[in-house]
Amino acid sequence: MKLKHFFAASLTLLGVSAFAQPPAEKEDNCYQTYAKLFEDRGANPAVDGWADNVIITMRRGTDADCYIGKVRILKDTIADIFVKFSDDDTERLQKKWKKFDKQPTTVINGISTTMVTIDDELINIIFPDLLKPKKKEYKRAPLPKLD
Repeated sequence: MKLKHFFAASLTLLGVSAFAQPPAEKEDNCYQTYAKLFEDRGANPAVDGWADNVIITMRRGTDADCYIGKVRILKDTIADIFVKFSDDDTERLQKKWKKFDKQPTTVINGISTTMVTIDDELINIIFPDLLKPKKKEYKRAPLPKLD
């Protein structure tokens, strides 16, 4: 009788595993997607003044949210950060920053150095307007037609 139960349990497990889906690959978050793009294509240097079309990323662990904003660059460092609302109004980004280092927030290859809040939230500013154009690719030859 025990063999019969074992056989039934084995078939049940086989049936369940046959319908099990492989673990889905986690998609890149918005920060990772931009970071890969800038790594591949590179960026022009940032210049002093206002940049109106930036992306403000706020990350915790593998979760990230990206928002449209504008920043002011002064003496090669980010001086002011504003986030846009859906009606295009802007508001200064109000965060309490950790002061463990006195390094200024600079822009390297189109993305700012990481700023850390007292709540351990990671903030970066991405400058899509600085992204270099996609590199040209060689045109592939067609395969011959076999008759």
